[in-house]
Amino acid sequence: MSGQISNDEQHRLLGEFCQGTISAADAAVLDAALEGDAAARAFYNNYMFLHAELYLQHADVSCEELAARIAEREVEIAVTGVSPLRSPRFTWLALAATLLGVAVGSSWLTYLASQRAQQAGSRAVVASGDVDRSDPVAKITATRNCLWGNLSEDVGFGATLFAGQQLELKAGLVEVTFIDGAQVVLEGPTTLNVKASHLAELHAGRIAAVVPERARGFEISTNGLNVVDLGTEFGVLAEADETEVHVFRGLVVARVLDAAGQQVRTVELNTSEAARITPASSMVARIPARDDDFVRSLSVVSGPHDGLYAYEDFSYPEGPLSEQNGGFGWAGPWFNVESADPAGRTNHVVAGGLEYEGLSPVSNRAIQSGQQNRVRRSLSTSIGGVFDAAELVEIQDGTRLLGRDGTTVYLSFLQRVDKTDDVFYGLELHRNDGNANRVLCVGNGSEQCGYGVTSNVNVYGLQNFPALGKENTETNFIVVKISFGLGNRDRVAVFRNPKSLVHEEQCVADAVLFGNFAFDRIGLGNFNGTKVHEVDEIRVGTTFLAVTGRRSRGPDRLMRRMVKLEEVGGSGRTAGGSDPRETLLLSDFRS
Repeated sequence: MSGQISNDEQHRLLGEFCQGTISAADAAVLDAALEGDAAARAFYNNYMFLHAELYLQHADVSCEELAARIAEREVEIAVTGVSPLRSPRFTWLALAATLLGVAVGSSWLTYLASQRAQQAGSRAVVASGDVDRSDPVAKITATRNCLWGNLSEDVGFGATLFAGQQLELKAGLVEVTFIDGAQVVLEGPTTLNVKASHLAELHAGRIAAVVPERARGFEISTNGLNVVDLGTEFGVLAEADETEVHVFRGLVVARVLDAAGQQVRTVELNTSEAARITPASSMVARIPARDDDFVRSLSVVSGPHDGLYAYEDFSYPEGPLSEQNGGFGWAGPWFNVESADPAGRTNHVVAGGLEYEGLSPVSNRAIQSGQQNRVRRSLSTSIGGVFDAAELVEIQDGTRLLGRDGTTVYLSFLQRVDKTDDVFYGLELHRNDGNANRVLCVGNGSEQCGYGVTSNVNVYGLQNFPALGKENTETNFIVVKISFGLGNRDRVAVFRNPKSLVHEEQCVADAVLFGNFAFDRIGLGNFNGTKVHEVDEIRVGTTFLAVTGRRSRGPDRLMRRMVKLEEVGGSGRTAGGSDPRETLLLSDFRS
């Protein structure tokens, strides 16, 4: 037999099967059709859903009792090996067990629960705070340095989120993936209620959503506003009376609602557009889109992203640094310009990264354990390189340098020495090699100056020396901002352990320099004395946030790189938030 039957014939066979009057011959026909025809199986599933709903509405049995009986029937089938279609017991219980086995990737009990909620006149599956444990809609698929407000609940990496579940994220980052495929990243403090596989309610905080085509129509609701995605990427910032919507790519429709929940205004936003909306007054103000203000993914990124164009974390085996060629944004490997040891063992890599408040060591670190050492690495400023593509390169004296007029570049790194006031060391910016080409140096002792910033190209010596405060043997986090002006009139601001790692406007520069600071390579130097010079986490980018790392907007703390911890299949995912004013200790962080 071909296994194909008409819909009318299958309807007759299923009707007899559900009534328990089907013959053995007809059962064999139905069995063959279900095994050989996908359309027949789809027809079967739809018919069974309808039949089960009708039975449950009129049978004196609870969902819990029904589920228990189905589980018992599944065990019986597993032990006896008897198929429900061939069993002489053609009862509704066999029907339910069959439904569980055939309905691929779905739960008809979940279907019934969602259908009843819709019949009750509520768009959400359950009311806020009323968690329906039979309806999983999302899953937490990645976390970074999370501090939860709802610690009594089962939240954290890998947790399944159910309809109506509310997440309170005080600090950190959480990635939530919904069953329909939408992915949302929450930045603490944020409070989010997971309403359904297509709907989340943002009470307060900041989120970014990436919605694939199959999840088109995914919706974020806030106080008096529904933000409906039409296949795109967007960010939402909900505050007391206002909501900001930023569209990174695609189209979003924001529906403004009145106190009765009736739509009173519609706002369409396209790629690179944003608006600040006040639902109470139906006011809409167009504002510049700021995609750099949102963490959009916790996935591992191996190349330039979010304003970060070059990165070096010294993820190499222990041994010589020279010839190592990892990270991204570089034109080649590290190269020993000078070395006290011909084998290069005084410019080398050791296990473990430098530690800084809130930063977990990512990999290893560079160390200069001997003197008369300089090692450098060139940035990708060639035609077609990452900096050229970003329109940051200009040519000076025939050399392609990072420093086009009117652009701004940020640099950051971690630095430590084991002795103070011990002659020269520093992280250097160069154009070509050699002392005469040193554009900038952050360290101690250059040109007989103390701990601070110097420049040979711009003749920064004792009479023109910006200091960086008292030198110490702790790990220091340095951020350098270079604003390239017309006619090589550039301005450099250097921040040592800046007050905020989120808000640049809150930071006060420890040193300011003027001159020509275009460069094409980064070097590490350590000369004379007996100190050890260590450097880690070098970043070059175009925004403050790009070089200070992605972090929560709770405590101002640098945090390790985001890592997506799990690929999720058919199950769902979610996230949450809380009080932005709460002071937290490092020991309070939980992941």
